[in-house]
Amino acid sequence: MLHRKRSWVVYSVADAESLAEKLTQSTWTCCQAFELGGYIFANDATCPDGAQEYAVLRGRGEPSGLVQIESITFSWCRQERALELIRRVASGEFDGNQYGVVARNRFQTAAEHRSCLHCA
Repeated sequence: MLHRKRSWVVYSVADAESLAEKLTQSTWTCCQAFELGGYIFANDATCPDGAQEYAVLRGRGEPSGLVQIESITFSWCRQERALELIRRVASGEFDGNQYGVVARNRFQTAAEHRSCLHCA
């Protein structure tokens, strides 16, 4: 991940189709993250109006943090391609990758997160 101090507010998403629509049809704040089936898609963009790059993380097997397994620029994807990539993530295809570990306490509920410079 590019950001060493950023924290994210995590919202659960019901299914891969909903996540693909959200990530290709909207621009999200830099502190936004989505959870689907144990995977976190955390906005790793450098600025609010830049490319919507998402770090893909999994929590299994690493008690101290979440393991980054992929990075996807969803703003460059059509919804169908995004859905294909999300399904590949959910199937475990990228689980063997490890690009770094991010502390679990940087991923928060809306109540914990409240507001930051990215969403204020």
